[in-house]
Amino acid sequence: MAMDCQQIIDLLADYIDGELPGDQRRRLESHLDCCDGCVEFVDSYRKTGVLCRNALRVEMPQSLKSTLLEFLRNELQSPQT
Repeated sequence: MAMDCQQIIDLLADYIDGELPGDQRRRLESHLDCCDGCVEFVDSYRKTGVLCRNALRVEMPQSLKSTLLEFLRNELQSPQT
């Protein structure tokens, strides 16, 4: 039985993590062979994970931390309008 696009989305996390059982994986990949939209979605999903992991590796410069903390403290202390 062929998979539709919604089924691909529902199984995507397990597929990306390599946890999809063989039969489901083969059916999913068969769908990807003929559905450019799902291929783009899978690629975007993979890139999002990479971007998030890379973003967490970058440490905020101390000067920016100080400026941000000062701004937030001032905002919290100022009366709401």
